[in-house]
Amino acid sequence: MPAESLPSYDELVAHVVELTARLEQALARVADLEARLKLSSSNSSKPPSSDGLAKPAPKSLRGRSGRGPGRPKGQDGVTLERVADPDVVLRHRPAVCAGCGKSLAAATEIEVTRRQVIDLPEPKPQVTEHQLITLACACGHHTTAPAPPEASAPVVYGPRLAGIGVYLLHGQFLSVSRTAAAIKDLFGVPVAAGTVAGWVKRTALGIIDRVLPVIAGRVAAAPVAHFDETGMRTAGRLAWLHSASTPTDVLLAVHAKRGTIAMDEIGILPRFRGVAVHDAWAPYDTYTDAVHALCNAHALRELIYVTDTATGLVADLAGQAISALRQLNQLVGTAHTADATPDQADLAYHLHLLRSAVVLGAQATAERASKLERKHHALFVRLRDRRDDYLRFVTNPAVPFDNNPAERTIRMPKLRIKVSGSMRTLTGAEHFAAIRSYTATATRNGLGMLDALITAAAGNPWIPTTA
Repeated sequence: MPAESLPSYDELVAHVVELTARLEQALARVADLEARLKLSSSNSSKPPSSDGLAKPAPKSLRGRSGRGPGRPKGQDGVTLERVADPDVVLRHRPAVCAGCGKSLAAATEIEVTRRQVIDLPEPKPQVTEHQLITLACACGHHTTAPAPPEASAPVVYGPRLAGIGVYLLHGQFLSVSRTAAAIKDLFGVPVAAGTVAGWVKRTALGIIDRVLPVIAGRVAAAPVAHFDETGMRTAGRLAWLHSASTPTDVLLAVHAKRGTIAMDEIGILPRFRGVAVHDAWAPYDTYTDAVHALCNAHALRELIYVTDTATGLVADLAGQAISALRQLNQLVGTAHTADATPDQADLAYHLHLLRSAVVLGAQATAERASKLERKHHALFVRLRDRRDDYLRFVTNPAVPFDNNPAERTIRMPKLRIKVSGSMRTLTGAEHFAAIRSYTATATRNGLGMLDALITAAAGNPWIPTTA
């Protein structure tokens, strides 16, 4: 090769510099992609269904509790007990002796062993005919007795059947057609799918009109409430299911938007003055009249992601923060169970460990040299700057460690979405949310879901007290 065709020293240096820069970009890109591959439901807010076949083994964010398997202590159990007054008694006498084979027709009875079978009688629809008598007055005017509310037409389905239909559809998540088929198979009553849809609409409208305003008022006035939102495919588009809940009340609302526009229209957070427990999604913080408590379960998952994707000091600091948070939760939880005050020395020690971990973690990632490091830095800074919101469970016994009650509130609606794939119309989604708000609130107040739906289908829904 002629000497004049060879690159100069400066050109070679420039080429090496360019290749080095491109290599650093590629390595950063590879690190980012590897970090994305490590994202799972155990170290992020991704749902477990997104883990696929590589789903990791479940791990508790709180660490080991030390409790053995089985029913927790104090939880009510269920035992099949004999009843004193059975509905049917069948006596079984042996016909011949098992020893000699002689007849036992005149034998003396010496003992009775009782065995009971608890079952349902064969279901049979009951038809009640309401005869509206017309009487003629001496003045010549004819007066007909008014029909009771449940007999609104010549032939109608009763509220118990309607309540069972709504229960099967929105309580046990059958489809409309399967609900109609189940009613026919169980009770021998043919029902059209459109009739089931009509039951749902009529029941939901009564709940929306009479019950939801009361529930909304109770949640808005609560000292502590949990808030969350989740995607809900509706009418071929992504809508959002918002939840606001307390130990006694649940309000679910469907809206096309996720943020403050929806929250303002739902109307709970704008008038809420208590402690709002939620994740660190920014729109919640715009409601400054509320005191905010952030979910530590989300923080733990994010810290676990740091330990999965970082090395050296950063990973160690994230592990220290995880350990400190878990210990704080255990200290506070044990004290609350014993109706005592947490040991202040232990509390101060673990608070110091947490504080030092997040402060040093923010310093160690301050360079933010890559996308992944920027993500780690943002987490440490949030844990540092919003320390009071994350640790509100330490200072206020009414505030829980995490926002799991809100996630449990939307778990059953998410199951409905998984079963059906989506809601066909926004109106149908609103009716579903209203019925789930009503049934969840009723069960939290000791009323059975089916009983609550039967009364609602009869046009007289259960309404919680406003006090």
